[in-house]
Amino acid sequence: MAACELKGELKYRDGETKKITVKAENNLKSIISSVKKLNSDISEVLTSLVEQEKCLTGNGNKGDSVEDEEEDDSDEQEDAEETPVVKPNSDGPPAKRLKP
Repeated sequence: MAACELKGELKYRDGETKKITVKAENNLKSIISSVKKLNSDISEVLTSLVEQEKCLTGNGNKGDSVEDEEEDDSDEQEDAEETPVVKPNSDGPPAKRLKP
């Protein structure tokens, strides 16, 4: 059978690109395993990028994430205050509308 290739391309923020290619045979089983391999290769590249960014920012943005969580909590509290509370009608189902 003829061989085929699966290709992936990662574009960095600075415009640089990295191409990842995985060879596969022309059958479904081989293509599925090649997709898994491509996924794994891309995950490795992205993991190394995340680690590099953590090193560049110091302690991995731990201080910033706490502030972000506090800000998110305050947004949720504001939304809760703005949303009117609808109480269920304990008298039973709503009345039917009368036709004019």
